[in-house]
Amino acid sequence: MSIAYKILCLSFLMVAIFPGTAISGDLKGYPQTLWKHLEAVVAVGPRPPGSPALEKLRGYIRSVGKQYADEIREQKFTYQKPGGPTVAMVNIELVFHGKTKKAPLLLGAHYDTRPFADEEKDTYSRKFPIVGANDGGSGTAVLLALAQYLHAHKPERPVRLVFFDGEDYGAKFSSHYFIGSKHYAAQLKKADRKEWPYCVLIIDMVGDKQLQIARETYSSENASWLLKMIDESAQKLKVPQFLNPPKHTVRDDHLPFINIGVPAAVLMDFDYPYWHTLQDTLDKCSPESLYAVFSVVVDAMKRI
Repeated sequence: MSIAYKILCLSFLMVAIFPGTAISGDLKGYPQTLWKHLEAVVAVGPRPPGSPALEKLRGYIRSVGKQYADEIREQKFTYQKPGGPTVAMVNIELVFHGKTKKAPLLLGAHYDTRPFADEEKDTYSRKFPIVGANDGGSGTAVLLALAQYLHAHKPERPVRLVFFDGEDYGAKFSSHYFIGSKHYAAQLKKADRKEWPYCVLIIDMVGDKQLQIARETYSSENASWLLKMIDESAQKLKVPQFLNPPKHTVRDDHLPFINIGVPAAVLMDFDYPYWHTLQDTLDKCSPESLYAVFSVVVDAMKRI
C-alpha cells in the first residue's frame, strides 16, 4: 500500500469521525492526543480526594508537565469535614510563560472524582465512588492536551493550567465542594494583584457523546465578554456543540474566582444523564466532543 493511499484513507477516516469539524494544520493529531489522555485518566479508576488513585493521576499530570510546561507549581493543603478525617489535597499548576508580561489566563479543571454515586437510583449503588470519565476526566484531558499545544505554540498572554483537587468532595447541598478552587482563590487574595489572572475559564463535563454546551448563568452575568469570544470561535470553526442562550445556573469551580472579583466562566454540558452515577464511563464519551471544546478554546485563547 502506497504512502499516498494511506494518507488518503486517514483523511477519509478523520472526516468520518469529525463531521463538520475542521481540523487545522496545527491541530492535527490532537483528537488522538485528547482521547489518549482520557483513557489514561480513566484507567486510574475512581479518584476521590486522598485516594492512592488520585495520587497516581497526579504523577501522570506531573509527567506531562515536565515534558511541556515552563514550570510546575503545587499547592498542598489539608481539608477536614466536621467529624471526618483530615484529607491531604493538592492543586497542580502548569505554567506557560507568554510572549508578554500581561496578566495570565487561567484555565482550570478538577481532576478528582465523587466519593459516592449519590445520583444512582438504588441505595446500595450510592456508596460506591464513580470513575468520572466525563465528570473530572474530560476537563483533565483537555488541559493535558493544551499543555502540549502551548509548548509548541508560545502564547501571547501567560497561561496557567490548574488542576483542582476536591471539587466533588461534598455531599449534595453541602458546602464541601470546590475545595481546591476555594483554596486557590484564597491564596490569590493574599498575593499582589499583579499576580491575579486576567480571567478564568473552567472546563468540566465536556466529553459526552451528545455534547451541547449552553451558556451558564453566573458566567453570563460575570464574564459575558469571555463567552462572546468562545461563541465567536465556535461559529468561526463551525463547531455546532456550543449553544448561545443561557440554560443552567451551575455552581462550579468558577464561583470562588467570581466571588473575589475575577471574571470567570465555565464550559459544561449539564444535561448529562450519567452525572454522579456509576455509568459515567469512557464509552459515554467521544473524541469528537473533546476536540470540539479543545479547538474552540485554542482559537479563543489567541484573542483573550
